[in-house]
Parts: sequence; C-alpha cells; structure tokens
Amino acid sequence: MRTVSRLQADLLLLLTAAIWGLAFVAQKSGLDGMGPFGFVGARFLLSTIVVLPLAWREWKGRAGLPAMTPKDWGLMGLLSLAFFAGAYLQQAGMVTASVTNAGFLTALYVVFVPVIGLFVFRHRQSIIVWPACAIAIAGVWLLNGGRLDHLSMGDALVIGCAAAFGLQINLMGIVVRQSARPFTICVAQNAVTAVAALALAGLHEHITVAGIQSSLVPILYAGIVSGGIGFALQAFAQQHTPSADAAIIMSGEALFAALSGAVLLHERLGAINWLGCGLIFAALLLVELYPYAVRAFTRPAN
Repeated sequence: MRTVSRLQADLLLLLTAAIWGLAFVAQKSGLDGMGPFGFVGARFLLSTIVVLPLAWREWKGRAGLPAMTPKDWGLMGLLSLAFFAGAYLQQAGMVTASVTNAGFLTALYVVFVPVIGLFVFRHRQSIIVWPACAIAIAGVWLLNGGRLDHLSMGDALVIGCAAAFGLQINLMGIVVRQSARPFTICVAQNAVTAVAALALAGLHEHITVAGIQSSLVPILYAGIVSGGIGFALQAFAQQHTPSADAAIIMSGEALFAALSGAVLLHERLGAINWLGCGLIFAALLLVELYPYAVRAFTRPAN
C-alpha cells in the first residue's frame, strides 16, 4: 500500500470536509420525497457500490497486509453500528432541525472525538487538541451567526449523531491502522448501514418510485460523492493522522458549506460569519503546524 505523508493525509481530510460541506443541503432536500431510513439506505447502498471495487482490489492484495484478527472484526462491527447510528440520527434530526443547526450540532464531534478517545480508549491527546477544539467550535458558532434557532427534538437527535460519529472516528483510527484495509472498512460500514436502514424503511416507511425520483439528485450526491468518495478518503487518511486531529480538520465542512452557499447560492456572509471562518481556519492551521513547530524547537543544536 502506498505510504503518504501526514501533510498529504491532512489535505485528503480537508478535501473530505469540502465534499461533506456540500452534503447538508442534499440531505435536507432528500427528505422531500423519502423518509430518513429510506434516504439513508438508498444513499449508502450507492456508497457501497462505489467503494466495492477498491475494497475488492485491496482484498486481492492482502498477502502484504497484516492478518485480520477477531478483535479487528469485532471493532469493525462496532464501528459499522456507530456509523449507522450517526447517519440515521443525523438524517432523522434534519426532519425538524434547520440546516444551520444541523451543521453546527454535527460539528460537535470535534469535542466528542478527543473526549471519547481519552476516557474510553485511553488515548493521550496532543496538548494542542483542546485549544484547537475550542477555537473550531467557536468558529462554527460564529459562522452560524452566533446563535441557534429554537432547539427541537431534531436538534437532540443531531447531537446524538455527533456522539456516534465521535465514536466512529475513534474506532476508524484504531481499526484502519491495525488492519491497513481502509476501503474494506469503508465498504463494511456502508453496507451495514444500507442493509439496516432499508430493512427499517420497509417496516416503518412507505417508499415510492415517485419519491425516489424526486430525491434522485440528493441521493446521487450524498451516495456517490459524500458517502462513497468522502468516507473512503476519511478511512484512507486516518491511517496517517491522529483521530482528534482528523476531527478538527474535518470540522472544516462547516466552513466549506458556508463558502459554497456564498458562491453557489449567493448567500451573503456578514462580519461575524467571516470571523467564524477565520477561527475555523486558525484551528486547522494549529493542528497542521503544531507538529512542525515541536520538531523545530526540539531539534538538537549542531
């Protein structure tokens, strides 16, 4: 498997954030014709198909990879369940939560990742993670106008989604480094999510051809680009970046969502919004430049 540098991995995570930043509108629009279970199932069925060739190629070349242990399979199963919980809770929450609230509350995984990593997995966190988390959350808050709309049950579901994604990002960092199979893991989480969501949609929702047609464009973007390409990039890049740092970089999705709205939808950003953009960018730079600064100051003198 090709080795990439930390900088290259972080740039891939930044690209992931850009892809995800465009997905909130698609997810909200997709609910016009389908229920949450149906949309999540259709979306991740497409995502599974997109990544499957890469996983198949990875599996055929497994002779050079470490053997999968029962612990790896167990963690992959737990990761897949956390991913399904996060994907469904986010989509269900967006039935009543505004796109603004959903974007901010989803970004709370920036806090959940280091907290879960520290208290559940006993991962020591870099000292820069905590101030960078605070700066990133402050930036997302200001980017959303320094306010939240009236909180609803949907908002509570999205907070639950952030916690589930916080667990998933931690598990992804562990499993992908132990197994060196990012695309296999990505297919597993996508497939489990698709099967579970479609089964529950069959029990609790009424899926129609007309509904699928009206949601087709959001399904295609959320499934192929955001769910397929985006999560595959996340899985690949997390082999080379600590989970807490990866979460801060990926929180840039809020920044890209706002910028794309300004460019594509001609939405105007006020001074407070631009300040939020600046803070998010500052958090990303802190995480990216801190390792280089440490090496520079600890380098022995000649």
